Amino acid sequence: MVLLAVVSAGSGTRPASEVAQAAAEHGHGACLQVSVPGTGAEALPDEGRVDTLLASVRLEPGEVGLFLDAGPVTGPSRKALTPRVLEALTSPPGRPWRSVCLASGAFPLNLAGFPRSRATPVARGDARLWRDIAERWRGTPPDHGDLGVTHLRVPPRSRGRPDPNMRYTTGSDWQVFVCPRGRAGNDDFFDLSADLVSSPPHWPTTGAGTSWGDERLEDRAARRGDKAGGATRWRARATSHHLAVVISRLARDGVP
Repeated sequence: MVLLAVVSAGSGTRPASEVAQAAAEHGHGACLQVSVPGTGAEALPDEGRVDTLLASVRLEPGEVGLFLDAGPVTGPSRKALTPRVLEALTSPPGRPWRSVCLASGAFPLNLAGFPRSRATPVARGDARLWRDIAERWRGTPPDHGDLGVTHLRVPPRSRGRPDPNMRYTTGSDWQVFVCPRGRAGNDDFFDLSADLVSSPPHWPTTGAGTSWGDERLEDRAARRGDKAGGATRWRARATSHHLAVVISRLARDGVP
């Protein structure tokens, strides 16, 4: 894994100088982040602005990955974002970027209002936006990036503990399991895990071998381990599974 310094199209001279220093020291180039314009957002950088940024980080386009940040995606916003992303891919033209990545997020801000004791499907709007672009773009499709099972913004801290939940990636949807709190601590998560593991439409044929997170879920379903874990561990297991599913789909089907 390589970590890259990021310079934003809206950055000032100081962040750009820090990116230039990091790129010179580590030799891995950098990443140029461009926000896809939404309502009230700044316009795409013109050719002169891009030339200035590349000069400030002392890198050629072939040493820089272009990172298109489409922000949060909802059902209605996806159609509006598609032409804006296509415009961003062509503006400015003729740049031999080292790579191009389209990133967005579509998971809800929180689980308020979600039904309890059953799985609720949520469309992976970020993956669908990528497919919209791949179908319309005449060049090589951009790489896919997403925020996993997390919203772009950190939700305000709520009182008390969240109900046991699992944000489980299944193909083009997430299946969201929320268990009403009835036992001491987070022990309801044991039952939630058992429900998920015994759910053929959602539990993968590869089972616990799918990811580290799935192995932990199978352990909790069988009540191996004294503790069900808390919100941080639930999110870690869900993220582990999400990464495994997306990587597998990209390798096998060419879609996230």
